[in-house]
Amino acid sequence: MRALLHLFTDVFRPARRGLHANRAPADVYLKPLILLLIGLLVGPDLLAVVELTTLLELLGAAMFIVAFAAGYKLIAATWLGWLRRLLLPAEFAWLFAIPGRPSAIVFGTLFVARNGLQLFVLGVVTYVSVAIVTGIAA
Repeated sequence: MRALLHLFTDVFRPARRGLHANRAPADVYLKPLILLLIGLLVGPDLLAVVELTTLLELLGAAMFIVAFAAGYKLIAATWLGWLRRLLLPAEFAWLFAIPGRPSAIVFGTLFVARNGLQLFVLGVVTYVSVAIVTGIAA
């Protein structure tokens, strides 16, 4: 394709170098004929090639965006899994899955609530101690 474009630019803008810059080279009349023959032989396939390369570029851009979106979804899923393990460890979730034992489910719920309360108190104590040290709380 690059050779065809180079040939096309040479036909319409020939480079004149050397001692005989005013005299046309011998193949200057053959180049338009070659381009005309290429256009006639290729026919409508040339438009299909241009269209397919455009579609390929669009598909490449779309795949690039999809790759980034998939990466962000994977990061979000990883963070949500980490947060779930922090707030609701596997042992606590297992207590909810005990079939036919309502007392175990109540015990598990109270156990999870106690863990949440401890986590909340730890967060408040940390915030208050940081606020006192930095002087935020006036």
